[in-house]
Amino acid sequence: MNTKTKIAFSCYFVAILCIACIALTYLFTPQLLPYQEQAVGLNWSEIEHGFQMQFLSLMKVSGGGYLSVAAALAVLLFIPFKKGENWARWAIPAIGIPAITLVNYAGLIIIWNTPGRPPVFLGLIIDVFFITGLILSAGMNTVTAVKLSEKVETQL
Repeated sequence: MNTKTKIAFSCYFVAILCIACIALTYLFTPQLLPYQEQAVGLNWSEIEHGFQMQFLSLMKVSGGGYLSVAAALAVLLFIPFKKGENWARWAIPAIGIPAITLVNYAGLIIIWNTPGRPPVFLGLIIDVFFITGLILSAGMNTVTAVKLSEKVETQL
């Protein structure tokens, strides 16, 4: 891997770690997050038990979805991307950017309609890491093409 590709790898890795941290937060939090309490206008103790369970189950589903995305991206990063396969440099942001953008859109709906203030800036930062990784990994296809042409020449 050349220096630009190593930096791209690092950008993708940081984005994936951020998604995994969000996932773990949603999976293991025992109550609503502060912005969610602001959005519903109630403290956790003021919410009826049935609604508490509904909120927690939705958070667990969201966390599981985020963790699945992070795991899939990690596999793509550590296997095909690390091997220099060009398609992986496109697949990682093609999966990561829409996933995070949808989460940010949901956060914006909360901001536009409630007093809650989810951390949508984190999603923007994650998207910047994905875009930076894509731009910096642009030379990967040349490296892969050179390796393939050398293999073909040695076999002829």
